[in-house]
Amino acid sequence: MSGALLVAVIAAITYGSRAVSLVLLPRPDARFEAVLARIPGPIFAGLAAAMLLTDERSFVAGPTLWAALGALVASPSRSLLVCLIGGAAAYALAVWLG
Repeated sequence: MSGALLVAVIAAITYGSRAVSLVLLPRPDARFEAVLARIPGPIFAGLAAAMLLTDERSFVAGPTLWAALGALVASPSRSLLVCLIGGAAAYALAVWLG
């Protein structure tokens, strides 16, 4: 299976399952919805922190740290696209500067 096809299948599964849940599941009550709205931040922060450490419990190489910093700087926008662009731009700049 080619890489592009694999990405397309994963995207279809991800967005398809989200679309089905939006259509079929009832809206949660306000209290539960407030709790759900706060969960993604800590989950992403935990995943990002885990990705910044190697198996030897040291930090990863410089460009990856710069990418994380770029995404962190862009995070007040609360837009995933802006954070991805910020991280990618910081990574590219770190690689270019060497």
